[in-house]
Amino acid sequence: MKLICKLNLSNKKDEGHISQIVTGFMMLKNKGIIDLEINRTNKHPFTGIVEVILNNKMNILYDMADGYVFDQQIVREYAKNADFYFKRSFNESYHSQYNYNIYPIGFNYHVTTKGNILDKPVDQSLISQLKWYTKEILGKNYHQNFYVDDFEFLPRKIDSSPMILFITRTWSNEDGLDFNETFEIDNFRAECIRGLKKEYGNNFIGGFSIRDFAKQNYPDCLLDESITNRMNFMRLVKNSDICISTIGLHKSNGWKLGEYIAASKAIVSEKLHYEVTGDFSQDKNYLEFTTVEECVKQTTRLFNNKELIYQLQKNNQEYYHNFLRPDKLVLNSLMIATGKELGLKIS
Repeated sequence: MKLICKLNLSNKKDEGHISQIVTGFMMLKNKGIIDLEINRTNKHPFTGIVEVILNNKMNILYDMADGYVFDQQIVREYAKNADFYFKRSFNESYHSQYNYNIYPIGFNYHVTTKGNILDKPVDQSLISQLKWYTKEILGKNYHQNFYVDDFEFLPRKIDSSPMILFITRTWSNEDGLDFNETFEIDNFRAECIRGLKKEYGNNFIGGFSIRDFAKQNYPDCLLDESITNRMNFMRLVKNSDICISTIGLHKSNGWKLGEYIAASKAIVSEKLHYEVTGDFSQDKNYLEFTTVEECVKQTTRLFNNKELIYQLQKNNQEYYHNFLRPDKLVLNSLMIATGKELGLKIS
């Protein structure tokens, strides 16, 4: 018997945080596992939270915000009616005092599928609609670079010197963000870029995308826009062997980490602050660092061990197909909520 899933989303523009969840539900519908209805409404207060009504009785929330928003009273009040609350930024010690069924949902990244309601323009004017549909036909809409299979890549053994990738961005001086936090993030990323560039030279591709703050403060760390545009970035991820990841806003697990896992890459990551699903762990799926020196040292450990690179790639491919691919990520959460196996294998 199919599960009946009704999704309620905010009708405000989202920057991609919930696209993975909506995509997962749509994939399950396309595989015939669930019946699905999606609604966008101004009654739904949070752009980063998806509400799901399961079988017309169970209330499930998917909180995909960058940080730990559960410390906000308005979020806790909203969560009171939830039977299950799945969080991207999950840390057991933070909410042990609350009597809620809270579970980790795992890594997040901006991924979509054809027909995703989130990719359609919020502006319903005729001109806006015509522009969108024209670009859609020509394959020039931004979301068309984010389909599930665009991220996927197979592990590969390498014969030559490994290529290292760390393309990132600055956050300082962005509206609504705490400058002290973002400046610390940006400085740490800049020092990692400089350290890796010094150590690996032509075997390293890394730096900031061009933004005013980056140009003013880190001119030696800038990358040309031809490198950082979306199509070239995905190509570089697939052509790289070792990918570097740092913590995102509000100590979140960054989107690029999810993208690297989907592409079956060997990962060197700053220490994770939030827990994820499954058996993703240090030295099995990634090598960990907390300082610039450790970042270079752990990268060197991989650079000098091609077998370890290949093993991490295989481990991340397995993790992706068991826990991160959007349909599997959502299915795993539904299995927790229903308390039973759905009896269907997703290939």
